[in-house]
Amino acid sequence: MISLTFWLLLFLAASLFAAVVLSPRYLAYLELRNEYLSNQVQLVTLENQVEYLKQIAHSLEHDPEFRSEVARVDFDAVRPGEERIAVDPDLALDLPQWNPRQRIPVTSRAWYVPMLSVLSENHKVRSSLLLTAGVIVLLSFTFLHESQSHQLEHVTRSTKDFVSLFLSRYRVSESETDED
Repeated sequence: MISLTFWLLLFLAASLFAAVVLSPRYLAYLELRNEYLSNQVQLVTLENQVEYLKQIAHSLEHDPEFRSEVARVDFDAVRPGEERIAVDPDLALDLPQWNPRQRIPVTSRAWYVPMLSVLSENHKVRSSLLLTAGVIVLLSFTFLHESQSHQLEHVTRSTKDFVSLFLSRYRVSESETDED
């Protein structure tokens, strides 16, 4: 039992140390990954925009009817004998607007990112966790080895007796419950 407790406490101390050391690096990785994915989405958007503009340029060069229709829409020209029907602005044909500085959010932040931020930036929390890990390691190597098993049993038994004595003060015996 002592050996198992020793190794569990060492694992806990190593986990605390790893959380402090690795959290800034992992947070930077998550930010870079999010930026990379955002750039990928922007690249695909730009490629689609270029393809669309190539199709329009090709149509302008080779399709006279399309050219005349674009000119008519751009200059608000009306052919003789043509009737125009007014429609709501929501139904009118508009060219898509393109904003090159628009950032597209790719992913939502994971639930643990705020904890990583605290572990990365708050020096009090980092110091406290490192101090706790150090104390756990020190206590584990000091008290949790086989040569101290008899002394540890004695301390455990006396602590258990003290807690039992303290809690017995608040227990109600069966005879007292019968009297009520």
